Amino acid sequence: MPALFRIRVLAVSGTRLWCAGTGPVTAGLSHAVHDELTELCVGMTVIGLDLRELRLPAEVFLPSAPWPDGPGTIHLLAPEGLRPRVADDERVHWHADLRTAWAAWSESSS
Repeated sequence: MPALFRIRVLAVSGTRLWCAGTGPVTAGLSHAVHDELTELCVGMTVIGLDLRELRLPAEVFLPSAPWPDGPGTIHLLAPEGLRPRVADDERVHWHADLRTAWAAWSESSS
């Protein structure tokens, strides 16, 4: 994983995982982020993914969606430009603020 973008695990409870990504990214990084998240989320059923700290426009960052394969539910906090990318993925639940995302993640079955 390039040092420019960092993914941190912030909480784990049963088969739920909460992580955050931060830092500047390059246009070709979304596949690497996807691979890293997929590896982190092995065995997880629910994840919280906070991507609010991305430092490039979504159009540049996302030639493909970076969320991981595997989890049945993804609670996403991200720049508004990513919203069109979640429409086709029924696993992704968009949240406008941390409090509602955390509450939904916390209440999810693990």
